Amino acid sequence: MADQQPGFTIPREKYYIAIAEIIIFSVVQIVQVTMKFLQEWRYWHHSKRKSYARCFLYSWFGLLGLLAQIRVAGSAIVIANSQPDQSLLIAETVLQSVGLSPLLFEVSLVLLRSGQSGQSGPGNSRHPKYMRFLLHSFRIPVLISIVLVVVGGIIDIRACTDAGTAVFVVTFVFIYGLIGWLALRVRPVLPPNGYHCVLVVLMTLPFLAVRVAYFLLGQYGSEKFSPVTGSGGVMVGMSLVMEIFIVILLLLARAVAEPFLPMREVEAESVA
Repeated sequence: MADQQPGFTIPREKYYIAIAEIIIFSVVQIVQVTMKFLQEWRYWHHSKRKSYARCFLYSWFGLLGLLAQIRVAGSAIVIANSQPDQSLLIAETVLQSVGLSPLLFEVSLVLLRSGQSGQSGPGNSRHPKYMRFLLHSFRIPVLISIVLVVVGGIIDIRACTDAGTAVFVVTFVFIYGLIGWLALRVRPVLPPNGYHCVLVVLMTLPFLAVRVAYFLLGQYGSEKFSPVTGSGGVMVGMSLVMEIFIVILLLLARAVAEPFLPMREVEAESVA
């Protein structure tokens, strides 16, 4: 993360982008909370007793909701401080970097839900055990890599940032291959809704690739790729628009795997 000179002022275009992000991701939070609450209530997959409070808690802290909260917080920093000091610049850059992990975690969870399509109750996935293990486990190196990048940026240790970036790239390539392989292999195993969910997640990969490229260019590219001080047009095209498409597709994938059916129809499908 490049050091900024004293008196640096955030470009005016970034101010307007920040306002747009607050509006967009506030809407994302409302939509995902509503959808996830209905799905949690109708397809309760947890061992704890179902309740409205637990459904709301799981919904509010859904990973797309976490992304929305991170984006709103980062944009609020931009709006509140047109001439931020170094610590605020680092905070905003960190929030931009951390936002990738909720998207990849949500990919993992949506694919796991594809194996439970049309079912309610815990432990009824149609995915084989090794596939469930892979879908769970790739979140660990994603988390480790993001932590290394963030810590390396905060304490200015380039080796830490480089190690985190390398782990992230390797993990993303693995995720890319895993989703493609899953789409080819699971059709005989999953019900139509579950398989269609996997195909929708597959559609997110090009947008995720662009978003990851922006993350890497922010670390190693020119100043115009900086999420805080770089080009507003590049940020909108490679980050904001990509995240909007990814969020829409992941919400759609969840809706395909767990459609909003009346409870009696869900129970009938579970019995069948």
